[in-house]
Amino acid sequence: MTTRIQILLVASLACATIGSYSITNAHDPSNGGNSMPMIGGISVEATEPNFIMPSPVHVFTTVKEAADYMDITPQMPKLLPVGFNIQSVITLEKDILQVVYVYEPGIDPYVNKAGGALIFYRTSTTLKGDISDDHKIHKVIETESVDGTKVTFKGGKKMVYLASWMKDGQNHSLEFQRPVTRDVAKAIIHNIVEEKSHTK
Repeated sequence: MTTRIQILLVASLACATIGSYSITNAHDPSNGGNSMPMIGGISVEATEPNFIMPSPVHVFTTVKEAADYMDITPQMPKLLPVGFNIQSVITLEKDILQVVYVYEPGIDPYVNKAGGALIFYRTSTTLKGDISDDHKIHKVIETESVDGTKVTFKGGKKMVYLASWMKDGQNHSLEFQRPVTRDVAKAIIHNIVEEKSHTK
């Protein structure tokens, strides 16, 4: 009986020693007390205390403020489906201007089925390629000319979730939370123009 207790005691001491060695190894005093990566563990302390990473997202109340911050004159939608209004204006670094439009719910929620739907519009003068942040797999990806500009439409046979194009040195993406017909998307794209002043 005492032999079993002795074996258990030795095993417990061995486990405790291994555990304390791992913890001591994670906080090596020769490294200035900073955390070091552990095998099978996670280091959670910052290498520099009180260091805060700057956010790449900047929030604005108007398109004009965001455009001034980015030092661009963006091409913006002048025509959207009835009921859509600006919900938010942000920039990602100084590379992308994003404006989110929301469909304001009407008086009768049974008539207004699109209440709360969003349209994400992005433009950039510095980035090439897809700026939409869309990672969905679409059944249909087709390219079509709209007013002489090559536009890529993604979605289904008749409905569009995403449109992207380059025009006059600006990269654009138009993403619909709820899909619209291709004709509606083309009408919005047709009316995206460079403005000298923005009301919001």
